[in-house]
Amino acid sequence: MILWVVSFGGGVFTSFLSEIEPMALRECNKIHQGHGGILVKSFTKVFVLFSLLLVACQPSTQKEASLPEEGTEAIPLEAHLPTGVHLQALYQIPNLIEGQVTSHNEMRYLLYLPDGYWEDPDKLWPMIFFLHGAGDEEFDSTYVLSAGLPAVLQLGEQPEDFPFVVVSPQAFPGSAWWTDDTLAILNALLGEVIETYRVDPDRVYLTGLSMGGYGSWLLATAYPERFAAMVSVSGSGYRTNFIPAEETLCRLKDVPVWAIHGAQDMISALETSKLFVSALKITCGGEVVWTQYEDLGHGGTYERAYRDPAIYAWMLEHSR
Repeated sequence: MILWVVSFGGGVFTSFLSEIEPMALRECNKIHQGHGGILVKSFTKVFVLFSLLLVACQPSTQKEASLPEEGTEAIPLEAHLPTGVHLQALYQIPNLIEGQVTSHNEMRYLLYLPDGYWEDPDKLWPMIFFLHGAGDEEFDSTYVLSAGLPAVLQLGEQPEDFPFVVVSPQAFPGSAWWTDDTLAILNALLGEVIETYRVDPDRVYLTGLSMGGYGSWLLATAYPERFAAMVSVSGSGYRTNFIPAEETLCRLKDVPVWAIHGAQDMISALETSKLFVSALKITCGGEVVWTQYEDLGHGGTYERAYRDPAIYAWMLEHSR
């Protein structure tokens, strides 16, 4: 497998201009979209071996550095991915998942490693698996970084103590999280991430907003053994007005759920979300928390929710 990672650090790496690989810098100058970046190419057999090259693509008020001469060799950097920034990663999807031929070859995702990740090589970290919402055709990194938890991390507005690895998959262009075999691919990606990074498999938390909120319910229902808890924001349930069969719904009975919705939401139905949350609690005896923001609509709800330290503290209270 080949894994490419690109960071969006907002200017974190500008001091390394002298260590940039020439061709990568030229390509970044072509696309110049205003993000700092780091490019990582790794070949994975039994384990992932990282070889880092730094790429700066951010605009600057300083005089532009000239491109290195042809043939200049990049200075090797230590094989540690940077922490506290988003990295763009590429998961190569196997040809077969769960005995079925897969519909896509690759899935992109954003990776965030917490500060201190490299300090203790034996430490396993809790992980948040974040599913973004709809509203874009391509679901590129810029879009994923524009809302929800990735936006909070990008702006540095997360709680001071934020010990999570965060993985934010990018839906296939023009698709939803429940399209075709996407749920099975997400589960395979999750397994790959747990094996590749130092993630505690008993502290994996699922969350999503809007389309990702519905996707969280569907993914957790399909693979409840994966998750220690789930937070759905501005979209709870299965995108239907009908409660599924008890056998299906109660697959979530051992996954604590916190559902958050705005009373002014004109996109996702408040009462439908309430219906599914209530059914999970009453029919299955599931652990459920319901929060309703009386003054907020669809987008305002997830802007507030992912800035609430209580959500992350609640996650850490649960393990599988």
